[in-house]
Amino acid sequence: MNIKKLPENFEGKGEVKGFEFRQVKRSEKTLLYEVYSANFKHFEVFAIKTTPVCLDFENRVYSETDFKEIYPKSKDFGSWAFTTRKLLRAVDLFESLNV
Repeated sequence: MNIKKLPENFEGKGEVKGFEFRQVKRSEKTLLYEVYSANFKHFEVFAIKTTPVCLDFENRVYSETDFKEIYPKSKDFGSWAFTTRKLLRAVDLFESLNV
């Protein structure tokens, strides 16, 4: 099984357009990103989840061997993803998800 990891640094697209993401910490189960917008900084912590790579979007054909990590959508925050303004709180959340 091949898994494409989320990048360490990237610019947001879609619902997170205008945000810059920088990976602060990573484990086998959890990711912590520092997120910047024009004049605001916060941290996002989430469990690592994967999805099959789409081979043919129109016919909904997905790979059985190739997967990619996914960044949480806004609806996922509060369940398997969390946001905070404080780095120490983000690290605490990281550790609690890492169990």
